[in-house]
Amino acid sequence: MKNKIKCENCNSESDLYKMNCVNCGAVLRNKLPNIDLFSTIWLLIESPTSGFEKIIFAEHKNFQIFVLILLVIKMVFASFFLQSLFIEPVNYQNYFSSNFGIGFGVLVTLILLIPFVLKVVLKGQSVITRYKDNLAIIIFSHVPLVLFLLVVLPIEFAIFGKFWMFSNPSPFIIKETAAYIFSTLEALTFIWTFLLFGISIKIQSNSKLFSVFTTLIYSLILIGLFFLIPYLG
Repeated sequence: MKNKIKCENCNSESDLYKMNCVNCGAVLRNKLPNIDLFSTIWLLIESPTSGFEKIIFAEHKNFQIFVLILLVIKMVFASFFLQSLFIEPVNYQNYFSSNFGIGFGVLVTLILLIPFVLKVVLKGQSVITRYKDNLAIIIFSHVPLVLFLLVVLPIEFAIFGKFWMFSNPSPFIIKETAAYIFSTLEALTFIWTFLLFGISIKIQSNSKLFSVFTTLIYSLILIGLFFLIPYLG
């Protein structure tokens, strides 16, 4: 794999994130100081490739901590729901603070670890990336989950209350049709997230095969964690 940008002045190749040619110092692209949150989110919807390139080129990866917190909150709620629905209807709310902390810690660790692993693996393939760029594109690839948290989750709670996360009784008993609709929307949101994740990996690796393989591994690990996080019952 090779992911380089060619200098128009001397034809030398530099790593994708470089702003100046490593050989002659010529400017390779426009300077991008910060990430504009709303325009970046819209760009990820309209043109994901351009959106991720802007995130990589931004000198300051602002808003990523904010987005990270929101997406992990959504992931923890999804884990509560799946474990309660498919394993047993445990009343996680009896230890809500502890369980939320457990889930949050596990999932944050995963998100922070992936960019490091990606950096090491790509370096072995002669593709040089920066941890901060990898972290930023991975966090922003989960924007669909953040949008779901802010827009759809409040509606779910308005209809089902705590029983949407803590299935005792199951939301499919309370309002079956609505439960299936929201479950489908949630599944589609995760599929959208995995697609953006794959595109972000493609930008860094310049390899479709590597991006597909990495996305598959990540999705299996994430879904596995949703079921295996050891919550208190």
